[in-house]
Formats: sequence, structure tokens, C-alpha cells
Amino acid sequence: MKKGAKEFLSVAAAALAVLLFTAAIVLGANAAMERFLKGELEAVMAAVEMPPADYEDEFLQLVRKLEQQEAFYQRYKTRESYHYYGQYYELYNNVYNADVWFIGTSHAAHGVNPLYIEQANPGYSFFNFALNGSNPGFYEDWWEIVLEAGYPMPKAIIWCVDWFMCDDGWLWRRIDFDTAPNMPIDIMRRMKKSQEAKKADEAETKADETEAAKEEVEEPAEKIKVTFRWWDLDQTVRELMSYLPIIASRDRIPDMVRSWFKKGESVQPAMLPEGAAEEKEVCVLPTYKHEYLRDNIGNITSDYYKGFIPWDVPFGGDASTISCHDKDIQWRAFERMLDKFEEAGIKVAFIELPEYTGVKRLKMKQNNERIAEIAARRGIPFYDYNTDDPTGIGSDVSNYSDWGHMSKKGSTVFSKFLAEEMKKILASLGV
Repeated sequence: MKKGAKEFLSVAAAALAVLLFTAAIVLGANAAMERFLKGELEAVMAAVEMPPADYEDEFLQLVRKLEQQEAFYQRYKTRESYHYYGQYYELYNNVYNADVWFIGTSHAAHGVNPLYIEQANPGYSFFNFALNGSNPGFYEDWWEIVLEAGYPMPKAIIWCVDWFMCDDGWLWRRIDFDTAPNMPIDIMRRMKKSQEAKKADEAETKADETEAAKEEVEEPAEKIKVTFRWWDLDQTVRELMSYLPIIASRDRIPDMVRSWFKKGESVQPAMLPEGAAEEKEVCVLPTYKHEYLRDNIGNITSDYYKGFIPWDVPFGGDASTISCHDKDIQWRAFERMLDKFEEAGIKVAFIELPEYTGVKRLKMKQNNERIAEIAARRGIPFYDYNTDDPTGIGSDVSNYSDWGHMSKKGSTVFSKFLAEEMKKILASLGV
């Protein structure tokens, strides 16, 4: 017995030593990754905050904000669907001050291009805040991010509703996907914290500033809290996998290692062409200019524009049957979000984008009737371009990348159509 006990203790001690050694390696690597990511953020921010050589200009500040966004995006362009970083960047940095927002699922993210809509409606600023896999419950958490970021409230929100939007198994997005270390919201929070710390330092160094002025420096907004349920295995694994940057940002390990052996390329501040200050109307704010035209799942990254990004993959048609499993909790979240918009004084309209008509869509009629009932009860206009497709887009397979997502061609046709429809929609909202 004694011999067996000694062997057991010996094995246990060896196992503990291995665990401690492994933990030391992981924690050391994690600290290195944190330093690397922090250094990247500081380098980008320092470059875009450098004063211009000869003048200070509001337009130049907008260029710098976009330059900052591009500098980060280039580091993560190989991550699948990382284009939604641009949506959160706009919320926290307010480049465009959009007063009309589009929200919805990936159907809207890949289907509504603000470029054509703003051309036909020059009195407004548009942005597409739709995100892949988003359901009404996700938008409740997303709204807290909007408030945290301090983005000005819009005049109108165009909710691109879907008949399947309350199936939260199909629509998988949760806010903790975006708040994980070195994901978009986390990057934005670190950037905002750095900016606020810089403001505080500047306030302290100015001898003529009063104590009251120092107190005006805003404290970082309180982060939204995600309820942790230890008995939820899926959430527990997600939390463990995303807690450490060395795990959450493991795709950046090669970049981190390379940075140890050579000095990284510096980010240069933006400089406008000669005479641009006097002729801002001919200057176009830069958007993404990516090294690769597409990411690994077919998003055309170089065509990203104000939240819109075309998804273009071959589609030869589909004759299958599509259905959904509605959750009452999502329908209730939908109504709560409408309450929040009403309380904020934001006008709302619903639109539903056209889908490929070759598939049989069970519950589409039933759920669209439910959306229409909610819209009528609340006085919200509902433009269903899916049940009745005035454009004829739905019958042409070349307009789609699958049965629900429009291709670049389809999104262009629909966005040009919607551009004219928006005149009517905005007039009906009185904004």
C-alpha cells in the first residue's frame, strides 16, 4: 500500500509540475501577445494624431480616422468576415455621422449599398450597421454598445427584417463574439481608453486650466456585462478560449514573432494633395484598399463601403425547402428594441429584401404577417420587397450567391432601386 501511495504521489507531483510549467509558458506567451497588441495600437494612434506640416483641417481629421481604421484592418484582413470591424469603428469614431442607419442580418450587410442610396438622397448620411447572424436579442446588447460608444442618435433606422429573424439557432450572433480580446469592440474600447487618457494628460499639463475643467474629462463608459452561466458548456468553452489574447489572437502569433526580429513598418500620417483644403468637394474619403480582393469565404473586401460588403460566390439555383424555428424570446426582444427606438425619438421603417424565388420558404407568409401586424400596431411602415418583388430580382439566379444573399450584381440592382424608394420612405417618416 505504501509503495502504491508513493507511486501515486510521485505521478501526481510530476503532473502538477507539468501543469505549472505549461501554465508559465502560456502566461508568458500571453503577456508577450498583450504587449505586442498594445504596441500596435499605440503606433497607429500616434501616427494619425501627428499634426500636419502646414495646416489643420477638419477634412484631414476624417482622413486620419479612416487611415487609422485601415491600419488596423490590414492586420486582420485574413480573418474570416472581419469586415464587421468597420461597423464598430464607425460607432466609436463617428467618421460619417450617419443620421439614417440600416440594421439587420447578413442579407442586409451584403444587400444594401449606401453608395447608391446617398447619391439619390444627398440630404442624409447613411451607414449600414447590419451584421452577419444578428437576431433581435443580439441587437439589445448591440444597443448598449451604441450608447457606450456615444454615437449621435439617428433620425431614422431602417430595420431590414427577415421572416426567419427570430430563429436564434440559425442567427447565431452574440455580443461576446465581438467583445472577446482583440476583437472589434475590445480594440475600440482600448482605443477609446487611450484617447481619454491622452486627453486627461493634456488637461493636467495645461497650467491655465482649472480643476473644474479637469473634471470634465469623461470617464470611460461602463462596459456591458454579459451574464456568465457556468453550467452552459458552450459559453464556458467560449469564455475560456477568448479570455487569453494568446489564444483569441493566435492567428497573430507569426506577426508577433516577426516583430521581435525586425522593426515594423511605421504608419505615416495622412497628407492631403496640394490645394485639397480649398477644394474638399473634389476629395473622396478613402475606404479600404486591400492587398487581396476577396477574403477566404468570398467577401469582396476591396468593395467595402460604409458597412456594406458584397459576398460573391457561384450559385446555380436551389429548389430546396427552407423553414425556421421561431423563439418567442426573440419576438419579445424585437418589440423591446422598437420600444427603445421610440423612447429615443428615432423613426423606424421595416423593409424586407428580395430572396431567390426558386426555393420553397415555409413560414415566410406567416411570419411576414406577424411583422406586418407589429408594424401596423406601432405605426411603422413596412415595405415587403420579398413577397411582392417589384424589381424582379428574385427570379434571376445571377443576382444571388445563395437563396437569400444577393451577389454583387443583385445588391447593386437592389440598392439602386432602394435609393429611389428611400425618398418615399424618408418622407413617410417625416425626417
